[in-house]
Parts: sequence; C-alpha cells; structure tokens
Amino acid sequence: MINLFMLIKEQIQTFNKEGLVISSTCLSNNKVKELNLALDKYLENHKEDNTEFVSGLYERDSEFIKFAIYPEIINEVKQLIGEDIILWGSSLFCKAEKTGNETPWHQDGEYWPIKPLESLTVWLAIDEVTNENGPLQYIPGSHLDKKLVEHKTLDKKNITLNQTLKNVDEIKNKAKSVVLNPGMFSIHDVYLFHGSQANVSGKRRAGLTYRYMPATSFFDHEGAKEIEKKIGYSLQRQLHLVNGIDRASNKIYKDHTL
Repeated sequence: MINLFMLIKEQIQTFNKEGLVISSTCLSNNKVKELNLALDKYLENHKEDNTEFVSGLYERDSEFIKFAIYPEIINEVKQLIGEDIILWGSSLFCKAEKTGNETPWHQDGEYWPIKPLESLTVWLAIDEVTNENGPLQYIPGSHLDKKLVEHKTLDKKNITLNQTLKNVDEIKNKAKSVVLNPGMFSIHDVYLFHGSQANVSGKRRAGLTYRYMPATSFFDHEGAKEIEKKIGYSLQRQLHLVNGIDRASNKIYKDHTL
C-alpha cells in the first residue's frame, strides 16, 4: 500500500538539488479549520501585539504544538533528516492585506545555535498563498555549498527580520515563488537563500513555520545568547523530541515518542 504521507523519489531529488520542495500532501479540511481556529484565537488574545512575525510561537501558545507533530508532516521530515528528530522552533508569519511586511533575503542558519548546523523548515499555509500576497521566494540550489554567507544589518521599518544577504541584488532574478493552498506545506533547507516581498494585495497571507533538526545535532542554548544580541529576540527554545532518540544530550522539554 502506498503511504500518502510520503515524498516520492523525484521530490526528494528536488529537495536535494534545489533546497526546497512543495509537498503533495494537504491537511484535511478539518485540520485546516483547526489551524484557523487556533490562529483566530491567538490573534484575538494578542490584539495589542505585533503579529506580523511571532518567533517562539509554541512557547507563547502550546496549542500550536499539535500541528507540528501531525504524521502528514513528520513522515516527510523523516525522509529528509532521518528517524531521530527534534522540533525546536516555530514562528507565525501573518502578513496583513495591503500592509504586510517584507521578509528580507536571508539564510535561516544565520540565526541558529545548532551544532553541527543541520535543520530544515516546514512552511505550513493557513491562508491561500498567491503570487500577489507575498509568497516565500527562494534561489534554487543556493544551499548546495552548505555555507553561511555574509549578512548585513538593516536599519529600516516594515520588515520582519533585520538581517539580509549582503549581495542580494545579484541573485534576485533567479528567484522562484512558493504558491500554496491552505493546508499545504513546503520544506526548505537551513542554508537556502529565501525571503518574501511585502503583501500589497487585498488578501491576508498567514502561515506557520516549524523547525526540525536531526537529534544527532546539539542546540546550544548558552551560545544562543550572543546571537540574540544581534537579532533582537530570544532563541531560548523548548526542544520537543518528536521521533526516535535524542542522540546529542539535548535539553529536551517534552518527549512526544512515549
């Protein structure tokens, strides 16, 4: 029997070659409704906060853990980083219609205290993501060197991150966009060059990112403090073991494999 929650060989090859793959899997209508309900509740409870970009989402609201451990997602993550998996981060990107902020071009690994640096990100759509409302964009193959390139700090408003690739203008014309229906997700590599434009359309663009690393890597909470000074927010994350065994003596907050 074919497991519908699996990447096919060609998709794995695409991930390895381009650094990003769009899964064929889409969450059920009921699960998409749960996503929307959780987001609506969060936005209602945080009316006074900036919800364009919320780092450390599940630490703020544990309701968002359950979406990260759906088998539809974990089975595909296993195919890319192995059986031993730690969920270590989550963020909300909720670009308001007309005024949604730009996310500057960057590599995720620029910010993360993971040794060795191995990780991937699942980008899960809550709203429809179109070419008009600020989809994730990426440079295929930019991950292949497995190196962090030079970033610079931006001194501007209306952006979700204050770091960007130093030579970004040289690569923008190679970008691909990730268009998704609600409940669909993409998966991208830690070294991939990516970002997104502002949302000037009449449609909100909300999505969640979940960060997974192989449990052979170590999340250095102490070393994170130096990075925090540069990016301006906390990297003290809850680590959740979601499959297999923690093989690097990480500080596990909760074991979901029991």
